[in-house]
Amino acid sequence: MPSILITGASRGFGRALADEYIERGWTIFPLLRSREMASEISRTAGYRCFPIIGDVTSADIEEKIVSVLGKHTEALDVLINNAGNIKKARGFEGANPEDMEEHFKVHCIGAFRCVRASIEFLKKSVKPVIVNISSRRGSISGTVTGELPRIYAYNIAKAAQNMLTACLSVDLRQYGIKVFAVHPGRLKTEVAPADADVEPRAAAAKLADWIDRTDENTPVGLNNLIESGLIEW
Repeated sequence: MPSILITGASRGFGRALADEYIERGWTIFPLLRSREMASEISRTAGYRCFPIIGDVTSADIEEKIVSVLGKHTEALDVLINNAGNIKKARGFEGANPEDMEEHFKVHCIGAFRCVRASIEFLKKSVKPVIVNISSRRGSISGTVTGELPRIYAYNIAKAAQNMLTACLSVDLRQYGIKVFAVHPGRLKTEVAPADADVEPRAAAAKLADWIDRTDENTPVGLNNLIESGLIEW
């Protein structure tokens, strides 16, 4: 039975992904911060669900991930780094160092911690895949042209996550691990952009199918899930 670890699984796109993989019969490891939400998702999933309760920015999250994975599986097939946050303070006047640091810890360092914790389990998979849920707003090109709003903390953190994806893709290919960045579309979540037009569950199903199709020819760049192709990053 294939297995997947999804971070930020308590709500929004992360929860949609968890529900999608539950329906597909996968063993899921949802990483979330709330014990209450962990209990709720476990009731929904049944015996195939093993929640990991923690925060991706905490130093002990790697130990927690290793502990839960080690008890319930030998191999991990997919890791989706979905955990994220956004404070929509726009422009230079709305930016501050505290928000930048917080966003970087979640989107970049947090994702890195989860990869480090999962790496030995991913190595044992037949087709290991890491997907970092990125954003069109992490595109440097899109920002320079003025196409995208300057939400400093979020845009910069996502651009850093894209670089993390590029670095990991090179270093982990020796183990057969594929690493991708994916823009999931303009999702109708609690923090939806004004032009949101995609239901999270529809995007979750599309991403699951996309992951199944990934191979040697799938580009590492910022993959546009809904519209296909790449977003220049």
